[in-house]
Amino acid sequence: MSELLVLALKFAFLALLWVFILFTGAVIRSDLFGRRVPTAAVQAAPAASGTAQPARRSRRARRTPTTLRITKGKQAGLTMGLGEHLKIGRSTDCQLILDDDYVSTRHARIYRSGDGYLVEDLGSTNGTYLNNERLSSPAPFSTSDTLRIGRTLIVVEA
Repeated sequence: MSELLVLALKFAFLALLWVFILFTGAVIRSDLFGRRVPTAAVQAAPAASGTAQPARRSRRARRTPTTLRITKGKQAGLTMGLGEHLKIGRSTDCQLILDDDYVSTRHARIYRSGDGYLVEDLGSTNGTYLNNERLSSPAPFSTSDTLRIGRTLIVVEA
């Protein structure tokens, strides 16, 4: 082989190695700090989905939830009150930090919408389940509903 071809292959290998290193760094960064969600999309989501699903819950007596109680998982027995919004995940900037290997850094959020609350999955790897149904969009919930995040089971109480 000519020296020029060997030199070109060395540079190509080096460039490919750097692409791999940068890609790996980006994956690690997104796992540690989460993905950025545009604020316009976050603010638009509650308005769009707030009117879509309340009809299926009208059969049940709707009482506004006030607390969350963890019934299964490493933190079973923990009770937490609901405020205007609550972020759930492993990150230290979450209000409810779950010590669970199957929970994402920023896994889900609960926020007030009108007279009730909505729960939303924040693009987690393993999903968020409300009454054993995987969430694909923000969904309303009321008392006695169960929320499964990873191996943790949370019951909504009044």
